[in-house]
Amino acid sequence: MPDLNTLPGVLRLRALTQGDPRVLTAVIDGSPVIDHPAFEGADVTSVRGYWLDDRDNSDGSTGHATHITSVIFGQPGSEVPGLAPRARGLFIASGIDDDTAESEIGIARAIEYALSQGAQIIHCAFCHPSQTGSTQSWLTDAVLKAEEAGAIIVAPAGNDYGENWCSPAAMPTVLAVGALADDGAPMHFTNFGSRYDGHSIMGPGENVLGAKTDGTVVNQKGTSVAAPVLTGLITAITSALVQAGHAPKPQLVRNVLIATARPCTGSGAERCIGGQVAVDRALEVLFDGVPVASFAADNARILALQPAPDAPSVIPEPPSPASQYQFPPHSSATHHTDEPPQPREVYLREERRGVALTPSVEPSLMYPARTFAIGTVSYDFGDEITRDYFAEAMGGGYGVGSGITNDPQSMVDYLDANPAEARRLIWVFSINSEPRFAVTPVGPYASDVYDMLAALLQGQAKGSISVVSMPGSAETGTATLLNGTIIRKLHRNGLRGIYGWHPANLAKQCLSAVHGDALKGLEQGIAAKEKAESIAAGADDEVFGIDELGTDTWNRLQIAPSPEINRAVQDFLEEIYFRAPQDPSISVERALNLAATNGYQIAMSFLDALNAGFEYESYGTEYSPFSRVGGNCWEIILRFKDPAHPTRGAREYRFTIDVADTLPVAVGRVRRWAAVR
Repeated sequence: MPDLNTLPGVLRLRALTQGDPRVLTAVIDGSPVIDHPAFEGADVTSVRGYWLDDRDNSDGSTGHATHITSVIFGQPGSEVPGLAPRARGLFIASGIDDDTAESEIGIARAIEYALSQGAQIIHCAFCHPSQTGSTQSWLTDAVLKAEEAGAIIVAPAGNDYGENWCSPAAMPTVLAVGALADDGAPMHFTNFGSRYDGHSIMGPGENVLGAKTDGTVVNQKGTSVAAPVLTGLITAITSALVQAGHAPKPQLVRNVLIATARPCTGSGAERCIGGQVAVDRALEVLFDGVPVASFAADNARILALQPAPDAPSVIPEPPSPASQYQFPPHSSATHHTDEPPQPREVYLREERRGVALTPSVEPSLMYPARTFAIGTVSYDFGDEITRDYFAEAMGGGYGVGSGITNDPQSMVDYLDANPAEARRLIWVFSINSEPRFAVTPVGPYASDVYDMLAALLQGQAKGSISVVSMPGSAETGTATLLNGTIIRKLHRNGLRGIYGWHPANLAKQCLSAVHGDALKGLEQGIAAKEKAESIAAGADDEVFGIDELGTDTWNRLQIAPSPEINRAVQDFLEEIYFRAPQDPSISVERALNLAATNGYQIAMSFLDALNAGFEYESYGTEYSPFSRVGGNCWEIILRFKDPAHPTRGAREYRFTIDVADTLPVAVGRVRRWAAVR
């Protein structure tokens, strides 16, 4: 379909809007050529994923990105008039070559970055093929965050002739797009099947015109060029709603397009996923007040689609602003509960279910995954030869019965005398007593890291250390322990972030620091006030600013922490340390681990709340609206209740953690307010 204007309703849509800068659409692909004439005058920004190294972009990724972005943002009067030329565009280079193009970690990071920049519509050009339809936990987490934020994700269903599922298109809240030939029939290569039921649609996927890297234009085909047509349509319709005075609700637009699609026709109609996009019908529902149920008669097959038992299709429908947007009972409308589950509960449930991979599908970890883990350190020999070598070298003789090799203090003493031997061991990092990583020091400070590992081992043996933090990069390589357990390697290139402590000591030290800072702030505030009064009285002709800390002191922090408060903070820290299950490569898990490693913000919240008569109730996490460019920020939420006065409003404390770097950092200050009941 060389001319998208031949789609029913597109000409009316173009007359309604050319897009609106209040609508931000992100495109996750390679790096497009934005100085192409088609983009002249477009409000678009191109960024490179912060997680990528400095390798060059491949021609294929750049060409593909240039083509699909022009379908959406090509300017009026150019050779490629896009569907939403006046909307804002954010191009995120996530897959720049064959190694990174289908990485689920890269896709997840790009989605999180798009959300942090305020994107309401996210186009993911990638298709990670899978024979099971399962997705890795980090991608599940990112897609869930997008849905909770009110954003939508559009992705191609894939060109594997139905032999594979594609992630993220197969996920139940992602709009999966199949490709139609010019005659309206599904193209023979487009993927289909139950995993796409209830959240899919077909768009023109043959002879789609787009920009070429050399400044010319070219026609392309495939689901990956059909998907940007849908993204452009959703961007334009959302813009038209905004210009009509409505709030931007791309999820509403997505649901209307699914519900009003026309049944596929022509040969191979059984391979159709959803139905053919019908822009004219969607505009009638959204702008003319036509009830969506009026299209149920000839669209009954689409509306009646029921997911297979192994592929639930749940599309949460946003609250409708007016009665004409009400939907008939189909799709996800019958799956809503009276009270939505907590985001963390959903995250844990969705991440841990159905992620098993068949032997023919390798985990998609194409480059290091940032990790910040909390657990314990031990060592392993890997094989009997290495074990016997250490037994002889340490003076214990041969065989299993020597016992000396299994004594941590004996091993530390031996390594003190022979530091180079630490490299022969496998340094195991365990979470909740489960071996998870083989810590592998790298770089010029590797010897320092080995020394630190030995010191932590000694501290654990003596009982002064019970918890260890370990930042690093989870790699594709693995190590096999003596008992046959296979664990992933974790590279660490420096000492920063490697700590060992006991929760009781950390709680006491953090509370002491918070209390001391509060007293110091009080003294500074009094001095500043006296200085200001002196200036006002004319006794001093030089003005110094009043210390902000003194004017914003939380008075209850000046009350010394009691043993009960010490114990409460320790209990909370241990709740975080020993929660299960946990994956320290997931951004939200890294944020929690950093919060419980730093401890200062937690101690501040507990000291203020418990001195006010509250008691700890629960914790939670949210993707933070406060983030800087390149950041990946999470809100840690602590909730307290008043046990003596149940009708008294609860109190929430929030602070922000940025996990964009290997070692997360706290951002800003602790905030507090009355919680919503």
